[in-house]
Amino acid sequence: MTNTLRLQPAPKGITTTALHVGYMDTDMVAQIDSPKGDPAVIAALALDGVQAGAFEVVADEKSKMVRSLLSAELPALYPELTDGS
Repeated sequence: MTNTLRLQPAPKGITTTALHVGYMDTDMVAQIDSPKGDPAVIAALALDGVQAGAFEVVADEKSKMVRSLLSAELPALYPELTDGS
């Protein structure tokens, strides 16, 4: 979706950087028992990406794993939805 949306403002010199991040250590996900990124670290990565003109910033290990599977067959991305056959 971000790739599509970035096209409209591009002729006006407006760039778009997508931020891919899993859980950040915030009140919103305090009850979730899963690794969480430090919001300050994620913000710094995002700002560095914007400054560098990056198309995307993949900010944590979970997002890197998901990003790497996007070109894979869907069962690799959603193993819990397959019956193993």
